[in-house]
Amino acid sequence: MYHGMNPNSRDPFLEQPPPPPPPPPPLFQRCQSKLSLVVLWFQLALCFGPAQITGGFDELHACSDPGFPEYGYKMPSTGVFFESSVVRFHCQEGYRLKGPSQKLCERHFNGSLSWKPSDKPVCLQEDCLAPTVEDAEIQNKTYRTGNKLIISCHEGFQIHFSDLDTLVSICQDDGTWDNLPICQGCLRPLLLPHSFTNISQFKSSFPIGSMIYFQCFPGYKLEGAEFLECMYNLIWSDSPPRCLDTYLFYVCIYSLLKIILGCLKLCKITCLQYVLIKCILHELID
Repeated sequence: MYHGMNPNSRDPFLEQPPPPPPPPPPLFQRCQSKLSLVVLWFQLALCFGPAQITGGFDELHACSDPGFPEYGYKMPSTGVFFESSVVRFHCQEGYRLKGPSQKLCERHFNGSLSWKPSDKPVCLQEDCLAPTVEDAEIQNKTYRTGNKLIISCHEGFQIHFSDLDTLVSICQDDGTWDNLPICQGCLRPLLLPHSFTNISQFKSSFPIGSMIYFQCFPGYKLEGAEFLECMYNLIWSDSPPRCLDTYLFYVCIYSLLKIILGCLKLCKITCLQYVLIKCILHELID
């Protein structure tokens, strides 16, 4: 200290600045940096949508959302999945899980992250539901894997399987049926123009013994069988009839009659003979 100076005086040359605070520990800095990146990622996701910033996961050193199987869910359901995160998969009631039950977010040699194992799990039905088969009765509502379908066709219908070597349908482990049968009758006959029948337009198959009645629209004449019957071999008793235009039919007959009568006049027959022949032709036409 210099002589003659007051040590209590506030001399700027004598005052020293306060020491700086100690630096934060490295672990705290890394956590704070990661937290800032997470907050930034969510802010960008709100503005642009997650699909536009998928590359942000690599910068965050996190795995993308692995999703979950149909009829199932995952735990945890949401969040950011950093390295070493584990996701577990579950199925809803009535379904069983096929595939990995959990996945781990792992780092590759190149520094990227992905889920291991990569297989996607699926949720399969534990039971087979009763199938819908037209013109049939199904006894049970549900079947276990490996059970045979118990089915009976309505009266007049015959059961048919696609695989003739195996005349059964078995519940598969994925909840589906193999070799599902049908109950078949006579197929709906072809309805020709200018005709109508006594059957519904929505019915496509008919039991054995069914009778179909055909009629023609006014101005048309039926040619062929008026009734068809479904036989035991699931074939109709006859071909469908046709409806002919009666106007054209009578025009042809009238022209033929004029030609015949003209020939008779040339033969100079008597009036009585002419009348008799004309009456006979008229009866034949009717």
